[in-house]
Amino acid sequence: MKTDNRLRKMLMALTAMAMATVMQAGTTDVSCGKWTVRYDDATQTVALLKNGENVLSDVSSKFKVGATMYQTSSYGKGTLTEEALNDEVGRGKKVAITYDGGNSLPIVEQCFYLYSNADYLLTDVTLSLTSGEKLASNYIAPIFTEAQNLFLPKDANNRFLTVPFDNDGFVTYGSYPLSRATNPSSAASGRFARDSISFEVTAIFNGETQKGMVIGSVTHDTWKSAVRLTGSPLTQGHISRLECFSGVTHAATRDEHNGVLQPHGAVRGTRVSSARMMVGLFDDWRTGMETYADVNNTFAPRRELNVNSIWGWNSWGGMEKNCNYTGALSVSDFIKEHLQDKGHFAPDGIIYVGLDSWDNMNWEERKKFVQHCKENGQEAGIYWTPWNDWYGSDSRAVEGNNGYTYSQTRVKVNGRVHTGRVDPTAPATLSRINYYIDKFKDCGFKYIKLDFMSAGAQEADGFYNPDITTGIQAYNYGMNYLRERCGDDIILDLSISPLFPANYCDARRISCDAWGEMWHTSYMMNSYSFGWWLNRVYSFNDPDHLVMGNRSEAENISRVTTAIVTSYCILGDNLSTAGSAIGDPGSQVKAAKYFTYEKINDLINMRLNFRPAYGHKLSGVNNSIDLFSAEADDSYVIVHFNYGVGNKNVELDLSTLGIDAATIDTGRSEECWTGDRINLQGGKLVYSSPNDRARVFRLYKK
Repeated sequence: MKTDNRLRKMLMALTAMAMATVMQAGTTDVSCGKWTVRYDDATQTVALLKNGENVLSDVSSKFKVGATMYQTSSYGKGTLTEEALNDEVGRGKKVAITYDGGNSLPIVEQCFYLYSNADYLLTDVTLSLTSGEKLASNYIAPIFTEAQNLFLPKDANNRFLTVPFDNDGFVTYGSYPLSRATNPSSAASGRFARDSISFEVTAIFNGETQKGMVIGSVTHDTWKSAVRLTGSPLTQGHISRLECFSGVTHAATRDEHNGVLQPHGAVRGTRVSSARMMVGLFDDWRTGMETYADVNNTFAPRRELNVNSIWGWNSWGGMEKNCNYTGALSVSDFIKEHLQDKGHFAPDGIIYVGLDSWDNMNWEERKKFVQHCKENGQEAGIYWTPWNDWYGSDSRAVEGNNGYTYSQTRVKVNGRVHTGRVDPTAPATLSRINYYIDKFKDCGFKYIKLDFMSAGAQEADGFYNPDITTGIQAYNYGMNYLRERCGDDIILDLSISPLFPANYCDARRISCDAWGEMWHTSYMMNSYSFGWWLNRVYSFNDPDHLVMGNRSEAENISRVTTAIVTSYCILGDNLSTAGSAIGDPGSQVKAAKYFTYEKINDLINMRLNFRPAYGHKLSGVNNSIDLFSAEADDSYVIVHFNYGVGNKNVELDLSTLGIDAATIDTGRSEECWTGDRINLQGGKLVYSSPNDRARVFRLYKK
């Protein structure tokens, strides 16, 4: 008992030291764990330090109330308070700096959430008025600095990541040099950063050491958020301006209508808060991105699927608008005869056969299709767009004989009715959801691909529900209703959709339409290269339909390999043998060939977490990463893509992937597509990389 008391006192003393408040001339330090918030009452700015080293300096908050922009650095001296913290994320200390401008300025509460052993802190800003009356804001930046912040070495390999708002229009992620220069040879290859914006999150990292900052929003119930930054001249590698803020609209957020950009909706209340933001400094930016995903998942837990992988077929990749009842039945039969229970295809025994375009069928035929799939030991899937009206007729009755017309689903954008999208909060829209989901359930569909979802997050002049004032609020409202109507036994897979919020669906297509050519594989892998971490906010990254088509063997192998890194295998060729749009027999031969490799299918089903080997070496026309690795209990798996850059001979130093070559059993290790034994020389994996071809190496541990 005495030992326990001494240990308890020692822990209390250590905790007190870790959570100390230090007063210095003109500054106040509050520390917890690895982080220190240093408040300068002369400049009304904050410095953020990790383990005593400066990460960001001269940080202030910037915000709008009504049409007026304010900044805390122009306020008088703030009041700093601290209190113990125990929230969803963990234990630590909450530091609040309150700026009271009297009756003339809004009250600002700038909060920092420090955790006892985290490589990050969280922050947000809350606005209010002395009078207690309501105020409105459509822009709050908890982090704003124009200081030269240098937390990386001076290096041309310093990069920053641009993350797209959604996955529409073949948009790509970007890894751009932080430096800018007039002489391309003086900075890293690629476009030179000037003013750039990344939606929700970015990483600023060194390509060689992997050290980097991850900064972005971790709550997504109210705002569209972004990070805007300006790099440095030449190769100095610093940031000259950084702004992490809530309240972004942009052509890339799909808020431009009829050539006019709609501003972000104003949030109203007696207290208006920004999204909560994460600022982290990590030895490895990839760990930082995964940590960022985990923190998001803490605030809005993902739907968990009790399966290792997803398998099946979808009609759009090959049949497109020609999907028909007889043809769909024949596809189910083809899968039953040629894929099911063969080569470890769908080893969990669940296969989803999906109708993407189903206008050529009536409800009776759809129901019979579901039953046919069940008789074949499969589940049936369907496609829907809940936030779009593709016909544009206001007088048309909303489906379900509910008395509504489509005029009652509309919103106005910039004063004009938007006929292409519906209001997620309108009773007519909710009634439409009821009708279709009830129909899908009655038929027995167990998988719904939801498309063009960004339409539900667009800003508008107003919404039916007066408490909803922003596009993300409307999206959350509608998605929550949709999820509850679907229940927990239907897989929900987002197609075109915002990155966040993510807690309503099981999977999200990581890129836009990707078929079989190498250009499409490299495009899809660009999204995976910098968005692999999304498998921690969704259960799965969906690589889209795996189409073989008339492409080469190398391209076919590369396309199937994308299923390994995502654990998601949905075939896309027209596999029908009957009906009005019979498929090419060659596609059927390819499906039976490429999707029954046991060693490949075993890897798909292992649900490994494949990481990019680096973030600064880009390859192919879509600037993708070409090398990925993951660790299993018994082996390491290395995947290398050659994105059409010619035949290459490769000597890969395994230590750069954190693999000790001395621990590898060369007698069992192999390239999984060919079965060839590996060639390991002096700690290097030596192999050829044919044009357009993916290599998959499984290195077994001794």
